[in-house]
Amino acid sequence: MMARAMALSAGLALAGAAFAQGDDVLSAEASDPVTMGWMQGFPPPDDKVIRFTDDDYFAFPKLRWTVCHFRELMPTVAVDNGSVSERDIPVDLDPSIDGVTFTPLGGTGTMTWDEAFDANYTDGILVLHHGRIVHERYAGCLDPTTLHGAMSMTKSLTGLLAEILIADGVLDETALMADIVPELKDSAFADATVRQVMNMTTALDYSEDYSDPDAEVWTYAEAGSPLPKPEGYDGPRSYFEYLQTVENDGIHGDAFAYKTVNADALGWIVARIADQSVADLLSERIWTRIGAEREAYYTVDSIGTPFAGGGFNATLRDMARLGQLMLTEGRWGEQQIVPPAAIRRIAGGGDPKIFAKAGYDTLDGWSYGSMWWISNDDHGAYAARGVHGQTLWIDPAADMVIVRFASNPVAANTANDPTSLPAYRAVADHLMANDPTPLLGAEWRVEDIAGRGVIDSSHVSLKFLADGRLAGSATCNRMIGNYETDDGTITIAVPGATMMACPEALMNQERLFLDLLPTVQGYEIDDTGALILTTEDGSTITARR
Repeated sequence: MMARAMALSAGLALAGAAFAQGDDVLSAEASDPVTMGWMQGFPPPDDKVIRFTDDDYFAFPKLRWTVCHFRELMPTVAVDNGSVSERDIPVDLDPSIDGVTFTPLGGTGTMTWDEAFDANYTDGILVLHHGRIVHERYAGCLDPTTLHGAMSMTKSLTGLLAEILIADGVLDETALMADIVPELKDSAFADATVRQVMNMTTALDYSEDYSDPDAEVWTYAEAGSPLPKPEGYDGPRSYFEYLQTVENDGIHGDAFAYKTVNADALGWIVARIADQSVADLLSERIWTRIGAEREAYYTVDSIGTPFAGGGFNATLRDMARLGQLMLTEGRWGEQQIVPPAAIRRIAGGGDPKIFAKAGYDTLDGWSYGSMWWISNDDHGAYAARGVHGQTLWIDPAADMVIVRFASNPVAANTANDPTSLPAYRAVADHLMANDPTPLLGAEWRVEDIAGRGVIDSSHVSLKFLADGRLAGSATCNRMIGNYETDDGTITIAVPGATMMACPEALMNQERLFLDLLPTVQGYEIDDTGALILTTEDGSTITARR
């Protein structure tokens, strides 16, 4: 019975279980799965075999092997990456990143980025800056082609899919759950709105306290397990069946409470609206369109339902591609893959006051929305997070993405946040301070054109891309162009723009802007962070991020 319970709970650990570990644990080096000899040989020695039914298959140190091998242990469903050839990510490694120093939260000494790798039991970490790989490192079970469990980062994918459907106009975030999925009419989800589920502000009588043998999590685990049910079992036999049994405990919308069942309920909503599983929808809308190197997959329950709360697996580089898609507000190359409104809603987050009630000491001032974690810092950083150290970190101000796969002995991220969160910010600051291409990155919002300012509420912007392309808004119309820079000089060509008409004052502003751009000769970024473009006759265009 204990073996079965641990096997079930391990499936939920993919989503958020926090199992305590003893203080005397092996180091990252000593617990390396190759060093430990797990599953090596044909067959492996008996004492080195790992099975799904083992009571410790997802306990440290075995979990350091398991995180890369879920597909061998349990049923899964593929997320097709399509037949289009992968799109290479440019590589421009920056060795200086290893030496970046930071002070861990609550600490007094410093640590380097290099030292944090093993301190966090990292399996792989990758940093993108301006869409280029500037740092990449692997260890343990992971290499560039291996798929790793994303754990609760899966929830953020489910939230992204929901936001896409909302932006498409086919999902109403104010709708009651039971109006979309009538099967939930007798559950606590019935009178919750879609948005309340997305922001995890539902009031559910559901405990994920793994120390309590009567906690609802055990019934949930049994329902979602692909293993045969024990003799005499008469409970729910799938995620869908379990969700119909969840009872109410309070008023929806009052407080944030992180509960995995919300993600599976949202996955049901997404599947019902899209008329396809989250795995197929993710493949169709994203995975086949971002040049993913490998097919990804979800673990599934006994009827093949993808685990929308924690079952996703992918390569490190493909997760970085997803992060870059978020950073560019859903644009990949020449295509707008995800509606910008969906990304902006995610980046905007939820209510920090509601989030604060949950008592996350290391996440002061943060919020949670659309199943993403929002830092609300001055960089606008936000993240997808999973147990044992999984992270997809988006920093719009630095134009940076960090993706990390890990197998930390402690599931809860409170164990690695002190040596992770300040490290991410330190690398962002380092890249910004030593950026040889400072024009790249977030959009520049124009605030003055030739000393005339800009019309209130009008949108004039420039976005410089790494391949020499220029995009932006001229006021009424989107524009495309090209640029070249050389030691403070710049030339700009604007070959095209859309042809929408708007009020005369706005059209006049647009014409002035488009007329000035081809005459720009120089640029500087002043001490206040303003970009000043100077034309051949001395006129200027001023923009800020």
